[in-house]
Amino acid sequence: MKKRLLTLAAAALAASGITVSAQSFADYEIALSSMGSAINGPGNDYAPTITPDRSTFYFTSYSRSGAAGEADEFIARRSGNGWGQPRGVGASMNTAKNDGGLAIASDGRTVIFAAERPDGLGDVDLYIGELHDGEIANARNLGPAVNSSKWDSHPTISGDGSAIYFASNRPGGSGKTDIWMTRKGPNGEWSQAVNLGPNVNSGRDERSPYITPDGGTLYFSSRGHDGYGGYDVFVSVRDSNAWSTPLNLGATINSSADELFFHAPVEGDQFFLSSSRSDGYGKLDIYSGTPNIYGAGMVRLHVSVVDSTTGKPLPGTITITDMATGRAIKSISTSALTEENMIPLPAGRKYRIEGQVRDTSKSVVLAETPANGEKNVRLTFGRLVIKMVDFGKYDIPFFVTGYYRPNTSRNLEELFALRDGPLRKADYIEEFTRGSKKYQDYDAYSKTVESLFNTLVRSCVDDIFPDFRRRGLPTEVIEIRVSGFADPTPISGKYVEDTPITYQEENGTPHTISNGDRMDNDRLSGLRAYYSAQLLDSMMSAESAKAGDDYNILKNEGRIIFRYIGAGVSADKDDYAAKRRIVVELDRRQREE
Repeated sequence: MKKRLLTLAAAALAASGITVSAQSFADYEIALSSMGSAINGPGNDYAPTITPDRSTFYFTSYSRSGAAGEADEFIARRSGNGWGQPRGVGASMNTAKNDGGLAIASDGRTVIFAAERPDGLGDVDLYIGELHDGEIANARNLGPAVNSSKWDSHPTISGDGSAIYFASNRPGGSGKTDIWMTRKGPNGEWSQAVNLGPNVNSGRDERSPYITPDGGTLYFSSRGHDGYGGYDVFVSVRDSNAWSTPLNLGATINSSADELFFHAPVEGDQFFLSSSRSDGYGKLDIYSGTPNIYGAGMVRLHVSVVDSTTGKPLPGTITITDMATGRAIKSISTSALTEENMIPLPAGRKYRIEGQVRDTSKSVVLAETPANGEKNVRLTFGRLVIKMVDFGKYDIPFFVTGYYRPNTSRNLEELFALRDGPLRKADYIEEFTRGSKKYQDYDAYSKTVESLFNTLVRSCVDDIFPDFRRRGLPTEVIEIRVSGFADPTPISGKYVEDTPITYQEENGTPHTISNGDRMDNDRLSGLRAYYSAQLLDSMMSAESAKAGDDYNILKNEGRIIFRYIGAGVSADKDDYAAKRRIVVELDRRQREE
């Protein structure tokens, strides 16, 4: 049997850089420390497991003094706040070959382990037995439904003993080594092992699964999901019969080395894992971490931020605070396109869920929820959409490629002068000559652009602003949100205009672009929003002066507010021309204090 019985050799597997997914676990202050030289030797020490009563610590070690074979299972009894001197489990489990990787069900008796034995079906097989005072009795092969002719190892068992998860390199998986599982039927027979699928398994290696006793939370190590280098520890939660997208456990638990064999008991302040980081005693060493927020499993939080009138999702921010620590452990941006956000949180804890839209916030307190439970939180914000116009529905470009001033007849003519002057270095703006086919197309488009802008302005000046002056509350304002979009064609170069422009992302994050700053599609979309809003402002002001001046009066009173939204690349239009557009929304809402 090869040394891959329970792990890879602990050679350095560090990546050249850190690539961390935006999908990451809650941000707790975790402390991680080595379990010292009593547990860790010069070889590989790994697969830590603690009994349900927390009295006994099991782990696997390679080539350790007192071992019967190359890899054996060792046991340490609790002594005060620490652990006594480890000893081999004995002949009931350890043989002249390789044995180890013990998993214990909640009854404290049912055990699963990996071993190389004469009755095995492949390289390494899984065995089941009963634990009696540190000895393994009645060990027997789990049979061909579970084991294969390949490598089957790294077992973990649910608390009730009904499900086993393990790693295997058998055919039929997503990558090299995958996580598989089998269930115990009513007749006591184990089902044919099945692959956990592409949400958990990547095209590379997944190993050392650990299932919480409730059966709803799976920790495992992977080289295929985005991480910090080598193997990282990830968590996935069961939602109905599916496993959620794995979340990286973060930079304290994970490093540029290998982290494997995560184990978190239900009770107790410590969790455990193995790592090949450089401060260890050997190759793979065992570490303990605090606080143990992992062992109780997860609760699935489904949270949405919505408009109280339309029920549609709003762009904003959700912040989750652990009430016991007072620490904000998770912050995510919401989108107008996302109905709901699913966030796994450690079970059995109390949280404050706060949503913020612009400068308004609302919060609720989430009571302690047991493992594998589910909570739905809906945060509503007052926002009345008076009018919305998506200019993309007309399937024409509202901007010259790479340019940010709307394509009106006047702006089209000015573009030629600007290209010979201030914008001569703006090589991201499309070039064409007067009289060319491209010029004729843009000239025709400009007539439609002007007509649509005029229609919007007349509707606002004739109806919306006068009505708001008559019936709007003194505490209310009209917010004119102009969102700019770009097509996905990459652009490069520098912004060459002298005036700095400030705009926002959809979630409210501000950005300023100044002369000499690098241009890209996100900044282009923000500039399109800003210059379109300036055009609307000037047109509304001019038309309002002819018809009662309602717009100018409201603006002087601070009751007209513009927001310029850089919405980035348009993903909801097929035609590239229609992607170069703006969306204008007029919202009636309470004035921000």
